[in-house]
Amino acid sequence: MYEFQKQNSSLTLKEGLDEFYSINPAFKEILNIDSPNTRIFKEHDYTHVLFGLGTSIEEESLLDTYVIWGMKFDWGSIIDFYKDPDYSKLIKSITDKHGGYWGIFKIYMSLMPLKFKIFKLCMKMTKRWNYHHISDEYLNKSLKEIREEYNIELLPLDQIPIGRYQSSQMK
Repeated sequence: MYEFQKQNSSLTLKEGLDEFYSINPAFKEILNIDSPNTRIFKEHDYTHVLFGLGTSIEEESLLDTYVIWGMKFDWGSIIDFYKDPDYSKLIKSITDKHGGYWGIFKIYMSLMPLKFKIFKLCMKMTKRWNYHHISDEYLNKSLKEIREEYNIELLPLDQIPIGRYQSSQMK
């Protein structure tokens, strides 16, 4: 377990993102793509830190549930991101590794009991995190403080079946 994945982490959001990138250096490199949609990718990385989830396909699926139910976001910006040629190649490579969109759908469906737990956690949040507008104030606030302010409860990592779905390239 990494420090940003602890409910009461004393790391700031910025420090948590730095730790996340130290574990996932390729994600930091993706930020070098010259595209107006690069900020959406970074905003997504903040959600990994905020909700204490890694990048396995299972955690990505669960993170989507936190984002949909626990955040305010602009659908148009998200759709533009998925249409972006550079990022759509990245998304395609991820989906192809897991059997295409049908494979991703099956993974999502198998995680419905955990997604329902996350839905209930999101309903207990006192307010929704703003996906697109992260102020310097929040970048310098500890994850513990942010999670307390929003009443964000992390799903315990031992409940997540990480590695259940190996990509077709790993088999």
